[in-house]
Amino acid sequence: MQPLTIIAGAMQVAALLAVTGVAYAKDDYRISPCERSTLNMQKACKFDARDNYQETIANCRQLGDADERNSCREEAVAERSEEMEFCLEQSEARSDACRALGEWRYDPDTLLDSALAYINPDEVPAIYPPNPFVSIAAGHTYVLRAGDDGEEIVVVHVSEESREIQGVLCRVVLDLVFEVAEDDGDVGYEIVENTDDWFAQTTGGDVVYCGEVARNYEDGVLRDLDGSFESGIEFAKAGFLVKAMPVPGDTHRQEFALGEAEDIVEYVSLNASPTEEEGGENPNFPCAGQCLKTFDYAPIDPEATEYKYYLPGVGFVLAVGMEDGELTGEREELICVGESPDILADAACGIENHEALLEELCINAPDAFCD
Repeated sequence: MQPLTIIAGAMQVAALLAVTGVAYAKDDYRISPCERSTLNMQKACKFDARDNYQETIANCRQLGDADERNSCREEAVAERSEEMEFCLEQSEARSDACRALGEWRYDPDTLLDSALAYINPDEVPAIYPPNPFVSIAAGHTYVLRAGDDGEEIVVVHVSEESREIQGVLCRVVLDLVFEVAEDDGDVGYEIVENTDDWFAQTTGGDVVYCGEVARNYEDGVLRDLDGSFESGIEFAKAGFLVKAMPVPGDTHRQEFALGEAEDIVEYVSLNASPTEEEGGENPNFPCAGQCLKTFDYAPIDPEATEYKYYLPGVGFVLAVGMEDGELTGEREELICVGESPDILADAACGIENHEALLEELCINAPDAFCD
């Protein structure tokens, strides 16, 4: 390679690093693989934006009306500009994550391939105690309300099923989201998301996120599987969902599948309560200064972040949504918890029509809810 080519290449790398907010020194020849991956993902994002633009223009040409064609082209240009800007935002967020994690590269050997000892999920809690913040004990069921006005019901149920991923038994946990709708006085439920999460637990009590298959619906119709990943498949890697003994200030990945699943958690406090600005306590499960508080974010969606609260012995009790660092007022609250789906009929849950909800659960997860 000619010297001028080498110099030009170095200048190009420096320029790219400057765009992503990475400090670059002339004598720094060891840019981390984490930062380099950030550059690669930024390029991939921009290529996608250009591809989307060309495809849209191709479709615009097929419109018979000249005004519609012109409008279509203008929208395509505007959308390309927005997508390019979003690529930069993602890149900056990934670069920030590299620094927050202090990461050279995410462990090339996934957690499931490591020397960690894992338990059989059926041994919780008979032999091994559950993680104080996330239970993988079969039958454990909890119900949440989500949205600006509680317009969504979330049912999370730990099934009796497990599946082996990279030699480790991972419990299948069902997570179903329904939109509450009312028609002529009758309350009904329409599926929004239907996810199978796969969790494993170490002998030390840490819960490891093995992967998930996420089914996303629109108007009751399955639209995509965005967010799905499985450790060991297509470069995806597991992460700690929640550690049994979290340390405030620690930050780690919960999942790793670039462009698909990139959730990261920072432990904020072990003795927290939601502030008045965040909407105050969950009236059903108040923290009273005893909750684990986390800050959750994903570089793939840099604008959306959350504070989450976990009450030891109960688990997740509250999430407070933020956008661009500002509270949105959106909350997700635990309303009831039990050791079987029977809890859905309990008055404590306050479900307007639990029979209709059970019917929808049976349709969408028959093995767990049709009995």
